[in-house]
Amino acid sequence: MSQHMQSFETVIVGGGIYGASLAYELSSLGRQVLLLEAGEIASGASGGPGERGVRANNRDIRELPVVSLSIDRWQEFQDAFEGGVGYRRVGGLQVFDQPYGLREHEIRGRLEARAAIQTALGTPTRILTRDEVVEIEPEMTRSIIGGVYCPNDGVGDHTFATRQFAKAAEAKGATIRTGARVVKLNAANGRIRSISLADGEEIGVGEKIFLLANAGAPALLAEHIAGELLPPTWNLMPQMMYVTNPENRTIKHLLSHAHRRLAIKQLPDGTIMLSGGVSVTHKEGRVDTGSLSSTAINLTDSIMTLPFLDRSQFMQVDATRVDTNALDDIPIIDNPAHLPNLFYGYAWSGHGFAISLGFTKLFADWSQTGEKPELLEPFSPARFHLPAPVKAAPRRMAMSA
Repeated sequence: MSQHMQSFETVIVGGGIYGASLAYELSSLGRQVLLLEAGEIASGASGGPGERGVRANNRDIRELPVVSLSIDRWQEFQDAFEGGVGYRRVGGLQVFDQPYGLREHEIRGRLEARAAIQTALGTPTRILTRDEVVEIEPEMTRSIIGGVYCPNDGVGDHTFATRQFAKAAEAKGATIRTGARVVKLNAANGRIRSISLADGEEIGVGEKIFLLANAGAPALLAEHIAGELLPPTWNLMPQMMYVTNPENRTIKHLLSHAHRRLAIKQLPDGTIMLSGGVSVTHKEGRVDTGSLSSTAINLTDSIMTLPFLDRSQFMQVDATRVDTNALDDIPIIDNPAHLPNLFYGYAWSGHGFAISLGFTKLFADWSQTGEKPELLEPFSPARFHLPAPVKAAPRRMAMSA
């Protein structure tokens, strides 16, 4: 390492909600932090118009304990930061009907089980009747037969929140550099020693490096992580639609549907945001084709849930943010044994904003204590391959009849 190379105790790659909130957590603990972002703060999946859901409803059960932690922290930071973090606890409501081929007792049984498990894992949840749903959401279609209600769910202005955490991190002493694209992690003697930027600059890594660049993470890891510990992921580009509210109707909750791919929320200015549906065809991080068919499907699902939307008009369609997905739709998080100062997390699978503050708190704890928090164990890439003893076990030949 050059004696003229600038070095930092902790380097974070990625200026989305994960990088920004972790920079705040670690700088608050007195750590020397450098945050590097290839574009501007919140220029990736953590940015864009509208709001994102902050929900526990319908999560993978492995995420639920982290979601519970995250939701509490969203409210804490909303109250603690000057100007807040753009978080609103409006409650989450997932409605359900009876699709063709399914029995009502099966649907209710499954959702009642989910409500009980969500409650047991830290998120109070209860089942509502149709009448109870309509009482709290009068615009709801009467074709539904009930709902799953999480009063602690909410929404957040993702762009504002990310920039608030970056601003707070700088106030705590963190250094934030934008327009600084990391192109290579440089390892020597069992550690990441430095990183190379696209302009040729090299920056030294002291104690730890956190790679939280989401869609950019797999390429940077590929040189250092063996194939089976770098699970295959893929990218998708979700479509967000914004429509008018000419009749001044009110949507009170973060809405979803158990049998349709949609999320509906009303923004503070009255605009209705429709998301959670079909993504668009993309190429090299840009929209390619397919947005018209995606629009038709997503609109149909939304109007079938809230009929008054059929009288709205388009304001904006946005599909500019790339999400990275794992096969089981939960993140991939690791600290490889052969590179003990490297920590990484990616494949947030389209819902990373909501759970971010729980994960970055756990990353900060891990950094401080050196012990991996138990809540992070389910997200290890080891879940995608068999343990060595099982692989080595001889296969038995089937007996012929």
